[in-house]
Amino acid sequence: MSIETSHPHSVEESWQLWREAEKLIAAGTGTLSKRPTLEGDEPAYIVRGRGCRVWDLDGNEYIDYRNSLGPITLGYCYPAVDEAIRQQLANGIIFGHPHPLEVELARELVQVIPCAEKVRFLKTGGEAMAACIRLARAYTQRPRLVTCGYHGWINRDGTPDTGLPEAVSALQTSLPYGDLDAFAEYLQSHADETAAVSIAAAYGKIGPEDDFLPKIRALTEEHGVLLLYDEIVTGFRIRMGGMQEYTGAVPDLATFAKGMANGMPLSCYCGRADIMDLVPRAGISSTYSGDALSLAASLATVREYRTKGVIDHLWTRGEELMTGMNELFEKHGLDCRVVGLPPCPSIGVHVPDPVARRNTQQELWRAFYRNGVSLYTVAYVNFSHSADDIAETLERMDRAMAEVVAP
Repeated sequence: MSIETSHPHSVEESWQLWREAEKLIAAGTGTLSKRPTLEGDEPAYIVRGRGCRVWDLDGNEYIDYRNSLGPITLGYCYPAVDEAIRQQLANGIIFGHPHPLEVELARELVQVIPCAEKVRFLKTGGEAMAACIRLARAYTQRPRLVTCGYHGWINRDGTPDTGLPEAVSALQTSLPYGDLDAFAEYLQSHADETAAVSIAAAYGKIGPEDDFLPKIRALTEEHGVLLLYDEIVTGFRIRMGGMQEYTGAVPDLATFAKGMANGMPLSCYCGRADIMDLVPRAGISSTYSGDALSLAASLATVREYRTKGVIDHLWTRGEELMTGMNELFEKHGLDCRVVGLPPCPSIGVHVPDPVARRNTQQELWRAFYRNGVSLYTVAYVNFSHSADDIAETLERMDRAMAEVVAP
């Protein structure tokens, strides 16, 4: 079903349910970034997906670039992954001992992730980051941590009113991506107390000219501090092995999650064997870490990546989308730009006044939804996006931008 042949765009049923949800569920839903905000245009609920398209509660179709905020890298209802889940479901979901799939998947991952001498599984990216931080502190016997970027709610900076005591907050310092001088200055004063530097690459700043990760690798080695990479988004997207494979700058520990199981809940933390072997001493354990359905989905996903040219496809379709969007922004005189690397490009609105900037972004996104395009501030492509899907997306975006700039 295409947006042109469906009924006129209405999301009324979606928003009726959302108003009930706000009375029953704290914050309305479990993922803050999924909360709808643009009532009247944005769908509050998605009920079905196939390939690169999704349908909302009211029956509207969208070409989707949210992809569950990144995890859907192959596509919705991807046959090889769904079949692996069905086959495992017939034999059970989780057991009181490990399942052989843990070993099968580990074999694959140590071959494709540069830092992975040993791996271990959890369910979410933030949880995996917490495990890496715990291991880094156990290994170095140092309390401090330097973070760069968002590493999930568990590890987020905060204040007492957000539930983080000052004594805990004082052990964590956040520094901006790309500011090597700030990291050098910090480590010059605090290296002896610092367990690790943890980096999540900034979508809008990474690219062929970005040499920050090799430089931060050299800096941490100079000061005897561990380096952690948050590859939750960049893994299985920029490269299978993430930014460490793309740049050649290999960390001591890393986390992967989005993309490694095409939407099933699974994360991986991995790295040097001498650090990973401290897991029992650090006491990191989770009942659901090895559920067989997620392991089966991940094994099927990784094998699709290794045999189908998934990464090249993400780069090609992402480049088509980036180029086309930037041409449309210029055509319609909109002060917007898509930057970063094609598999996860960042969409920026550059209107100087903050209120006008926010209004422009909201009007753009409302128009995108009305014209059947769903996207976040990062426009994720998946393996199911074809060249025709990108072309159709750009046609819909062209109409949307025309609506925004119309007098």
